[in-house]
Amino acid sequence: MPKAATLAAVARAALLLIALVMCAAGIAHAQDDVQARMQRWSKALGVECTHCHVDGNWPDASKPTFDFARRMRRMVDGLNAGPLNGVGAISCWTCHRGRSIPARLPRESWQKIMADHQAEFDGNADRGLAMSVYAASLGVTCSHCHEDKDRSANTRAPKAMVATMEKIFDNVPRYFASRQPVTQCYMCHQGNVRPAR
Repeated sequence: MPKAATLAAVARAALLLIALVMCAAGIAHAQDDVQARMQRWSKALGVECTHCHVDGNWPDASKPTFDFARRMRRMVDGLNAGPLNGVGAISCWTCHRGRSIPARLPRESWQKIMADHQAEFDGNADRGLAMSVYAASLGVTCSHCHEDKDRSANTRAPKAMVATMEKIFDNVPRYFASRQPVTQCYMCHQGNVRPAR
């Protein structure tokens, strides 16, 4: 074999070897990424891997929680790319915070606010309920979103943000044919203006 042909063959073999090593490194990196993501999800939901996976057969999708977790991931990605784009990304932790089922707004927290503003909402109980739930969910008073003298004024940035946040509730059902998660502002906010990230 001529010397040039031998060098070319060695060069091709070296390139193939480099490609194989890079491919193996990429696969290992992808596996590391999957393991890191699974660990984050496990911590966020306060569950073990077998909550969603069949022990010893990790790709098995027979558990209902496996498919539900996939849908939840697509939902989180969709919300971050959609209504939350530019507002701030969420993660599983934002709502779950170490619980398999996110916390719900305690009834007594919004009932007190509604009772305190009963005269203001007289004749419009639905509006009173909505405003009381918003205030309790974010841990704010009415003046966080509204002007004291003109509640209908749209001069405060938090009030304008409500329109952006309401799009979340329109988007969530897109990811679930059945067994939709019941969502509410409190799930992310849990009494704080800014959700935990």
